[in-house]
Amino acid sequence: MSKSKKSDTDQRQFWQMVVETYKTSGLSVRQFCQKEGLSEASFYSWRKRLSDENKSDHHSESKEKSSANDFIQVSLPDGNTCPLELVLTSGNTLRINSDIDNRTLHNVLSALKQAKLC
Repeated sequence: MSKSKKSDTDQRQFWQMVVETYKTSGLSVRQFCQKEGLSEASFYSWRKRLSDENKSDHHSESKEKSSANDFIQVSLPDGNTCPLELVLTSGNTLRINSDIDNRTLHNVLSALKQAKLC
């Protein structure tokens, strides 16, 4: 591993520890940095950088986890009175008439998703 890569990793670990320590310190950023002999500008820069990385990581994980469970929008042709059928993970089939209003359908699908049935 090159020195710059190792240095970046070491710095990241150091600043992660600093930010975690700050969170439990009960001090203002200014007080904490003065006490620890750190630059406020560096503290703010690294805190933002680490926060942005965490958000990006969580967003990617969330997107990967939820993509398999997300609902897709379905449109039925006009005049079609055949029910929409959903086969739930329990094996049961839910039949929904095409004249159901969007709000009710959304509430039903949300409840099923929350109950992990689809």
